[in-house]
Parts: sequence; structure tokens; C-alpha cells
Amino acid sequence: MNEDRRTRRTRQLLRSAFLGLLKEKRYEDISVQDIIERADVARSTFYAHYVDKEDLLVGRLGVFSREVRGQVQLPHAEKRCPLIPPTCFWYNILAHQNIFEIIAKDSAMDVTMKDLRNKLCANIQAEMQQQQSEQAAVPASLLVDYLADSIITLIKWWVKQGMTYSPEQVDEMFHRMAMPVVGSKSFSYY
Repeated sequence: MNEDRRTRRTRQLLRSAFLGLLKEKRYEDISVQDIIERADVARSTFYAHYVDKEDLLVGRLGVFSREVRGQVQLPHAEKRCPLIPPTCFWYNILAHQNIFEIIAKDSAMDVTMKDLRNKLCANIQAEMQQQQSEQAAVPASLLVDYLADSIITLIKWWVKQGMTYSPEQVDEMFHRMAMPVVGSKSFSYY
């Protein structure tokens, strides 16, 4: 999507204003009025770009999605299992540590993690549809929920630890926990 310079600037102003407010106030105490006053834009300008403050946080062009969705490209990044995120996923999370530190102790983290979980479920489901299985041992919906919830739990834990572990260490931890489930020879799903 090609945005013109003015549109990019306005969205950046709104995202920056919102992040600044999140450093000072709880998510639920921030209003659209607070955001537009901080960004010094008109209410109609805000609504031309975002539906509400949740859209500004996790929408397609929001703070979290815009900043965290992009992939960090690593040379020779490989995916050991198609249902598990590659190491670059963890680098991408680490690259946006500042956002996680701002939202970690706030309901904004819950909103963000719910949105990320939904995206993870969709990605895992898409990967599963590409896999063929003859025997049904684990319902697909259970595996999707298990993996998405495990990833979210690990992200939250990592943030609480100050993100002191490297992306490779986090990736290895996740593989050690998940591979007994998804990597077993008898693994299959409905």
C-alpha cells in the first residue's frame, strides 16, 4: 500500500501520541480526545485513519500491528517445523521491546496479545491446511489453540524477564516445549 507523505506523517503523529500517553496513563483511561490533543490533529482526522483507540493499538495500521507485524529478515532463517514460528519471529518481537515495555503492565497488553493470538491461530491453521494427515490423533482446533496460547505465554514470560534471553534462546525453548507435541512420529490431526 502506497501512502502519501502527509498520510504517513499523520499516522505517525497519532501512533507517537498514543505511545506517549500509554507511558503516562492506563490504556482504559486514554480517550480519543486525549490522543487527538496530544497529536494536535482534528477529531475527523483521527477517524479518517482509525475506527477507535483499539484500532490505533492493534488495527492493520495501528501501533502494534504496524511496528511488530513486519518481519525481521535473517540470513539463512529456517523453519524447523511449519507449525512453529521461525527464529526471525522472535527477533521481530525483540526489535520492538520498547512497545512491549510500554504496554506490559496495562490492559493494552491483553488487547494486543488477544489480537496477536488471533493472527497466530489463523497462520497456524493455514499451515495445517497445507499439511496432509491420514490418522486423526489430535483435533486440529486443539492444536491451533495449544500452539497459539503457548507462543503468547512465552512472549509474556519473555517480556516479564526483561527480554534478557536472546531470540535464539527463546526459539530453542519453544522448540523444546512444542516439538514433543508437533514433532512426534505419531502426530496427526483432524
